[in-house]
Amino acid sequence: MADEGGRSEKGAPVPPPELRASTGYLLAWLGAESRRRWARMLAEHGMTPHHYGALMTLDNLKTTHQQRLAELIGVDPRNAVSVVDFLERQGLIERTRDPADRRRHTIALSAEGRVVIAGLRRTGEGIEQDMLDGLTSDERAALHVLLQRLFEVTIDR
Repeated sequence: MADEGGRSEKGAPVPPPELRASTGYLLAWLGAESRRRWARMLAEHGMTPHHYGALMTLDNLKTTHQQRLAELIGVDPRNAVSVVDFLERQGLIERTRDPADRRRHTIALSAEGRVVIAGLRRTGEGIEQDMLDGLTSDERAALHVLLQRLFEVTIDR
C-alpha cells in the first residue's frame, strides 16, 4: 500500500483514494502500468508493441498480406511497411509473392520468428504473473471472467 507521500513500498507513485474509487480510473492506471512493463520488455529485445503484435498475429494466422496485417494490428498501412521491413531485416518473417496476385506479397513467420515469439510469450507471461501475483487463483479466474465479459459488452458487440 501507499505511504503518506503517495508512494508504494516499491517507491512507485500511487493515486489518491478518491481516484482509486473509480473503476474506470483503476482500469486505465493498471492498463498503463501493464503497457509500460510490456514496452520495457520489448525494448530490451529491440522491438515495439507493433512488432510484437505483428509477430503474434502471424503466429496465429500463419500467413497473410501486409495490408491485412496492418489492419489487424491497428497500424496505418503506410506505417506497416517499416514494421514489416524491420521484422524481415531481423530474419523474423519471410515475404513471398502471392501466387494468386503477383503484385502482392504474403508474409509469414520464419523459423527464427517462431522461436522469438515463443520466448516473448514466456517473458510476457512472467509480466502478467508478476502483476497478478497478489491474487489467489480463484481471484485471477474471476478477474479474467469479468474482463472477458466487459470486453464482450463494450468492444465485441
